[in-house]
Amino acid sequence: MSLSSGPVPESSRLSFRPPKVEDASFYNTLMNEPDYHRFIADRGIRSDADAAAFIETKTLAHFTEHKVGLWLVEQKETGAPIGACGLVVRDDLDVPDLGYAFLEEARGKGYAREAAKAVLDFVRENMDLPMICAITHTENHRSASLLLKLGFTAKGKRYLEAYDDTSDYFEFDFNRDRA
Repeated sequence: MSLSSGPVPESSRLSFRPPKVEDASFYNTLMNEPDYHRFIADRGIRSDADAAAFIETKTLAHFTEHKVGLWLVEQKETGAPIGACGLVVRDDLDVPDLGYAFLEEARGKGYAREAAKAVLDFVRENMDLPMICAITHTENHRSASLLLKLGFTAKGKRYLEAYDDTSDYFEFDFNRDRA
């Protein structure tokens, strides 16, 4: 499964692209970091083959079905993949959800903020969405703090049936900027 090359977010230090099956090793590493399991989910990825199947059947299928998804994020300077960031459409939520995950070694350098801001700018310029949301694990205070710095508003908690868990819920209103 491949995607047509359409517009993608941009930032000064980061490049974005749809993932490829050849990115399996990176995804295997990212999705097995302790914070990924703790704050996002254990997707059962235990090998590069598992990661390749996940990319093909979940990540790329999400782009095909919804025209959005989690782009692979690379450092422009090195071309090294450091994370994923984009929009996720979830059955439990009324609007698309900003999602991101970065390698532990890439944290604390402003990449998540830069990537999330690039996605917000992309949505504002290329999509007709009045609002998006974000969810975080209730103990993921760093992520919650980042969302607030980006202009999201905390809106309490939401139970997500797909995860059988409650998450902190945030909203970003694009119309607020136009008022």
